[in-house]
Amino acid sequence: MSPHSPHHEAMTIKTLFERRKRRIVIVLLLAITMNVTSAISALRAEDVSRISIQMAQMSQTPRKGPFLEGSQMARPSPKEREAIYQLLALKPRPKTLKDADVKFLQGLRDRASWVVLERRMVHEIWAEVTGREWRDTE
Repeated sequence: MSPHSPHHEAMTIKTLFERRKRRIVIVLLLAITMNVTSAISALRAEDVSRISIQMAQMSQTPRKGPFLEGSQMARPSPKEREAIYQLLALKPRPKTLKDADVKFLQGLRDRASWVVLERRMVHEIWAEVTGREWRDTE
């Protein structure tokens, strides 16, 4: 068989065709693999965000126990709300009422519910500024 015989040309064309098919298959497999990989990573990102949302929700739910007692939600009394308005309205502002306390009180002023720890802090700020211990009965 000479290199220019029809049989040799047929094998060469057939070989080239087979190689081209293999390349196409390899390219398609790579494309599919890349799409599947990106889809899996997107699913993992969704799972992570869903898990982080669930963790955040769990950390906000009221728990019982000595260490987490201050994380329970409480509705402020009208007296507590009035105390915040009084503290924020003080002119001139007493030295015991720090800027951080004012920002904290402003943040609580119109909220429907507080964490128990925030309620305690309001009582402490009140006692510090007025010189009197907080009493719910006053």
